[in-house]
Amino acid sequence: MSSFIEIQHDERIAAAPDVVRAHYADLGHRQVAHVHPRERLRQLEPGATGPRFERLARSGWRVVRDVYERRYQSDGSVVDQCVAGANWGRTITARFFRSKDGPRIGTLVELTVTQPLRPLAGRLIGRWIRARIERELHEFAAENKADVERGYQPGARLRVA
Repeated sequence: MSSFIEIQHDERIAAAPDVVRAHYADLGHRQVAHVHPRERLRQLEPGATGPRFERLARSGWRVVRDVYERRYQSDGSVVDQCVAGANWGRTITARFFRSKDGPRIGTLVELTVTQPLRPLAGRLIGRWIRARIERELHEFAAENKADVERGYQPGARLRVA
């Protein structure tokens, strides 16, 4: 078995690419609106490459804490790299493409997760880890799609009760 897992998932969203890209990059909205119910975000001081954030996620019966650094690529894609925590080394890349499906114009979001495996874990539970990451990626994409299609407005501020 290889020393890393790479999973790709494509999701079509009925919104313009600029809106979808702004939604993905808006960590404040993701935090306040609870776009992903099992995660909590906390923005940290920016790092050398760009924004940093801490992600607390419930995974079964435990809470996983990871610190991510975000980079914006020149082609408009967003790369989140886990620099500390249980998923150390994980890279999540989001690319945004204009999509024309019949008369509707939307966005094709290509999400790619790359997760390195520890030597022994890869041989013993690699298939289980891959299935878990695929499930999490599909949930993540579906929750993003639902939030954007519900009417996300770039630059709009949510009120906290």
